[in-house]
Amino acid sequence: MSVAFTFQRSSGLGYGPAGRGLCGVVLLDGAEIGKKIDFGFKGFDRDGVAVDIHEYNEQHAKSFVKRLRESANDWKNCEAVFSEIIVYRHYIRLAYERLIRKIDLDAAESDVIIERLDGTKAYLEIFCVMPSFPLPEDGKVVDVKTHTQTEMASIRQKLLRKVDKQKQFSKPRENYAVIELNNSIIVGDFTVLSSLSSGYTVTINKQTMQIESSRYNWENSIFEDQSTKFLKAIIYFDLGNYDSRKFIFNPNYRGPNNRVEPTP
Repeated sequence: MSVAFTFQRSSGLGYGPAGRGLCGVVLLDGAEIGKKIDFGFKGFDRDGVAVDIHEYNEQHAKSFVKRLRESANDWKNCEAVFSEIIVYRHYIRLAYERLIRKIDLDAAESDVIIERLDGTKAYLEIFCVMPSFPLPEDGKVVDVKTHTQTEMASIRQKLLRKVDKQKQFSKPRENYAVIELNNSIIVGDFTVLSSLSSGYTVTINKQTMQIESSRYNWENSIFEDQSTKFLKAIIYFDLGNYDSRKFIFNPNYRGPNNRVEPTP
């Protein structure tokens, strides 16, 4: 099996403010199998993602390519697969350097499984948040709800629906939810921290009108939900930049151990 990529500059072919730059066409044994796919995010080069995955594990490369082909008419699902590819690809170098033992794919268990040198495993469930905001008209404001707590479009509710549907966090093990923020309007800390906490609270002195304090309120966070008791941490990153990922550890984690591991 051989996998190759050809590239061309995106000229109006991008998909809004998240635009990752370059578009590619996936080829399998020289035959086009997909649609134009965006590869312009950090860490991806002309050699393409499937090349180094194929060199590490041919079956895993075939799995990703098959899923991309099946998602040819479903752009959002295609983006979700790319989020998994971004995360998977990060750990290939760690495997070669023997900092981890191996990377596994097992859809019945989790999207990506990292096995450490001591045999313990980290189970990564990955999803891509890519809201489709309408282009704002002159003088009008776009209604953004991803930072809220109860709206269906919020990060919190999206994560809870995924937990309820897939049941991947129902086992007492090291589970991690990995979130890619794939729209420039929602990137950064605020969207995630505001939605997963009870929101950002600002206290103002009524007499002086000066701000006395400002902070995220974690009293009724997502970690109070029983479905997250085996969720060790939430990892989030912006626009394909998994190297700059950040962690939010669950203070109510009830998994097999409570030590902070060097991976993921």
